[in-house]
Amino acid sequence: MNIIKGICKVIDKVNDILGNIFSVLVIGILAVILCEVVLRRIFNNPQIWTQDLIVMLFAAYIILIAAYGFQKKAFVAVDVVFAMLPKLVQHILHIITYFVYLVPFVFWILPKTFNFFMKAFTTNELTYSVWAAPTWPVKFCFFFGVLLLCVQTVSEVLKELIAAIETAQGKTAVPAAGEEATA
Repeated sequence: MNIIKGICKVIDKVNDILGNIFSVLVIGILAVILCEVVLRRIFNNPQIWTQDLIVMLFAAYIILIAAYGFQKKAFVAVDVVFAMLPKLVQHILHIITYFVYLVPFVFWILPKTFNFFMKAFTTNELTYSVWAAPTWPVKFCFFFGVLLLCVQTVSEVLKELIAAIETAQGKTAVPAAGEEATA
């Protein structure tokens, strides 16, 4: 059990570090938007590359921090009834929903994102705009972000399994989905 907890801690730490690094991309997005506004409004000189770059940076930002958001439980969850259920039932429901919805999706889409990236990279695919930027960097981010999400999914499933087992045994469980550790 301690080995599994250690694996989860390593996965969480890696996604925590990468999530904090990738969060800085929002500053790049802001800089490009600011540049576009200044060039368009003040100098009356809009650029063809800014709109494409904003979209590509934002797409990379969203997918690269998805695993970090999942780890931190930053996604919307309506848990009015769920919160009233016993802890063991909550853990079991998390495991069921992860295996029914999340696991099949992320492990199905992972090879597709890799093929998506490889096709763009090997064919030197470009955007359809006049700027004609290469698309492979964003498509690589898509693959890498989904890979991180797959790994984080493994960590979350393992943490829920451990928490369910420890709750059933009456032990103090590791903090589960959205819970804080208590002393």
